[in-house]
Amino acid sequence: MSIDTQFADMDVVAHLNNIAIARYYESARVRGNFAVFGGDFLRRSAPFQMVLAQANISYLAEGNFPEPVQVGYGISRIGNSSFVTHQGLFQNGACIGLCESVMVVTVNGKPSPIPPEARAAMQGILIPAR
Repeated sequence: MSIDTQFADMDVVAHLNNIAIARYYESARVRGNFAVFGGDFLRRSAPFQMVLAQANISYLAEGNFPEPVQVGYGISRIGNSSFVTHQGLFQNGACIGLCESVMVVTVNGKPSPIPPEARAAMQGILIPAR
């Protein structure tokens, strides 16, 4: 996914700030989840929701405005009610950051098994184990 950077994304030394970078990961993670689960999970009346339980961001290099960034998205582990996503943030062909997140599928605010159709769709973006 390509994301345009904004002037407001810069910090006082003209680099992309950490909050903007977290938003890039969030945008790509939500769009990745749309691809797997469809948009229904965002409705309160949906049969299940998803919550972000953990996000670990590594900043590898500085990013700059006005060049866009590209965010890669994949799933590395599928558990019973949770799954782990990995993302890479790139600018001008260089990897400038990484993000690992844990997502939990919930029903009525409690962890719930991942629906079989969603589990099957997740297999299509599963990152092979090393």
